[in-house]
Amino acid sequence: MDGTLVITSRQNPRVKKLAALSDKKTREAEGLFRFDGIKLFEEAAACGVEIESVYIKESLSGEICARLSHCLEAIPRERIACLSDSVFDRVTEEKSPEGIITVAKYIDKFRKIVKIDKEDFPRNSESVLILESVRDPGNVGTIIRSAAALGVGRVLFTSDCADLYNPKTIRAAMGALFRINADKIDAPLLPEYILGMRGTGRRVFAASLDEGAVLLGDTEISSGDCFVIGNEGHGLSEQTIKACNGSVIIPMQAGCESLNAAAASVIFIWEMKKAYDKTK
Repeated sequence: MDGTLVITSRQNPRVKKLAALSDKKTREAEGLFRFDGIKLFEEAAACGVEIESVYIKESLSGEICARLSHCLEAIPRERIACLSDSVFDRVTEEKSPEGIITVAKYIDKFRKIVKIDKEDFPRNSESVLILESVRDPGNVGTIIRSAAALGVGRVLFTSDCADLYNPKTIRAAMGALFRINADKIDAPLLPEYILGMRGTGRRVFAASLDEGAVLLGDTEISSGDCFVIGNEGHGLSEQTIKACNGSVIIPMQAGCESLNAAAASVIFIWEMKKAYDKTK
């Protein structure tokens, strides 16, 4: 792109700021996050994510600017810069970078629930998945991607889940992060929140192998029902399980101990989708 600033030093303030966004504390302080890749840039632009700046690898600038001209034209010129190949290769987080890094502002539609209020509960017509203490960003991103693909309206995360803006989460979500509605709640408040959801007429089921758990296939799932998925190693907290209507488990072959959080979530999401489809 003619006239675009070319940055050749890793000590440049803009480069330092970009690199610093790999740290969660910096992301939270700045209200900004970063991600690599052409598809993610296109998805963010299409979803109306507010783009703060764009960095393009100098040797690929002609090719990228031609391919993404429809998106780049909407961004003020001063927010776009080229990085020399050596600088770009130093700050990229991809093993096979495509030549573009985007910095965007935190997504406005992501809510943080700081106290339990009836106005915080999603509409009963909106399907909801709840994650408690799911720590692996790849799992969280995969769950977001699956939820968006299968029509889950909202995903609720406890505060100790993997950061939604972690580059690994964003990469695994494959652009779905920009489309999903997400709420974040302090982990100790989750049992109270679940009880509040039940008070609106919903049933909430714990995905947990505990005494009294029933097989998923033996449970009649209705529109409005939702599931809670727990930590990869420790599952759900006892308080959360007690707050739910009951526990369900996925039937598996003998000798198979469990599925990981992402794989289990897809199965529960599919059951939710089937229940909601019946009401259409």
